[in-house]
Amino acid sequence: MQVHASHDPKHFLADAAPLLSGDPFSTSVIATNAQRRTDAPDTPGPGHEDDLWLIVTDAHGVLGVAMHTPPHNLFLSRMPQTAAQLLADELHQTGRELPGVTGASEVASTYAECWAALTGAGVTQLAAMRMYRLQTLKPPTGVQGTATSASDPADLSLVTRWLEEFHAEALEGDPPQDWQALAQRRIAAGEVHLWRAPQADDHDETVALAAVSASAAGVARIGPVYTPPAHRRHGHGAAVTAAASAAALAAGAEHVVLYTDLANPTSNSIYQAIGYRPDHDAQQLAFITAPPKPFSH
Repeated sequence: MQVHASHDPKHFLADAAPLLSGDPFSTSVIATNAQRRTDAPDTPGPGHEDDLWLIVTDAHGVLGVAMHTPPHNLFLSRMPQTAAQLLADELHQTGRELPGVTGASEVASTYAECWAALTGAGVTQLAAMRMYRLQTLKPPTGVQGTATSASDPADLSLVTRWLEEFHAEALEGDPPQDWQALAQRRIAAGEVHLWRAPQADDHDETVALAAVSASAAGVARIGPVYTPPAHRRHGHGAAVTAAASAAALAAGAEHVVLYTDLANPTSNSIYQAIGYRPDHDAQQLAFITAPPKPFSH
């Protein structure tokens, strides 16, 4: 087996194509990010010059892929345990610093165990997740309101605020971002869908958000989905997710996927009700470096 590392996402997409098409689900986050970096290399964001795209191969072809886009975790596709172990050894030898690892559960655990043995770092789980993929879309019925794409300038501040609130509530372990720049980019790309619903005083109010990535290797990914606490339990999140899913299919995606937090049974049941079915479990693990021992004579 060999590990091939590159700073060029375009070359990565070409070389990794057999696995990206063969397993478009566990590789979707990696493929989406590589495609976005390729299409818009000057998109604002931290650490692009340090991005690392990795492919593990053997004599039969591509076994697995990974990406590290600082300051985020290393992200792994599904791959054999031996491939994950080799990847850990190779990255350790290069002196790469990693805050953690995210990916399919078994592979992430294998990588983390190997990394801990190599570096002495501790490992803690930040999140247990499940990827769902859409089978047959079943939009919810009886939900008041309509879907629309975020576009006018008035949406920018709302989307910016909700992205930050979603991060604080659901992604506390992820590094913060420039939320306004992220909102601007995703709105400009037509990726943000909003649900507007009538209120008691007869005016419409935006009550929920669902974003969806452009498809990569035929797969579009929903996320984030956010409904402010005051507007929850009315079906708005399910409705806007269904609208975003329909938009992705209309734009040509072959598949639509999303991740859920396994600690939130409500969201897992909601997504299944509109046609999503489990594909695989994943986890986000953080590496904890022990503080240096004080010097003593």
